[in-house]
Amino acid sequence: MKYLLAGVLVYNDEDGSLSLTTTPDEESEVLTCTANTLLKILLNHHGNVVERETLLREAWDARGLQGSNNSLNQYISILRKILAALVPDTAFIVTVPKTGFMITPELPVKTLKDLHPSQPSRRRHVYRFERVYCILLTLLVIAICSGFWVKKKSLPMPQMFLLTHMGECPVYSFSPLPDVFRARAMELAQSIQRDNTLPCLRHSVFYLHIQDSLFYSDEGKLLLSQCSLSGGKASACRTLYRSEW
Repeated sequence: MKYLLAGVLVYNDEDGSLSLTTTPDEESEVLTCTANTLLKILLNHHGNVVERETLLREAWDARGLQGSNNSLNQYISILRKILAALVPDTAFIVTVPKTGFMITPELPVKTLKDLHPSQPSRRRHVYRFERVYCILLTLLVIAICSGFWVKKKSLPMPQMFLLTHMGECPVYSFSPLPDVFRARAMELAQSIQRDNTLPCLRHSVFYLHIQDSLFYSDEGKLLLSQCSLSGGKASACRTLYRSEW
């Protein structure tokens, strides 16, 4: 479902995209899975307080993840920063001490069944890997790192997103990262590369996966794969895992 927030911000709870009606040609901001789930829950209870226990249960427990009050606070903080960057001087989320959070009751919120039906979103053609990210990630990494590639008659591989370069080697993520997360992602990628002596080799590429929780705390898992390129395809991959708790 699409929402119009504060009269100028379009939010799509299916893919977590946020875009301004005043600048429709600009690329959308895309929330991570957990951030999108939190915003969706809060909007479904617009004008009412959502208790911390409810948010933790629906945004973490229901998805088989482990949450905490600290991680909840961090996600709410990031959501506020993203929303404030798009619509300054507008309070979207209110903290109710010792209880939980709520969407500002006075904030104008409208549901939109279809926005500009004759002009599909310029990002609609991009395969939204965020939608199935948590379910298919493990299978996708195994496919890439084992040199398995989908044949022409099969479904296309999800789009990769260039994050940075380590030496001359590009580093790709499996989903677009908001600007507020990019510095942290690059720091973690460089850290695991340095700690495990994984140099940039000729004709090689890196693939990176970071659990959302690592953007806000020291809890989560990190995966970095280095693959050699042959004929435009990745093969001979070396994969490193690291858990931080």
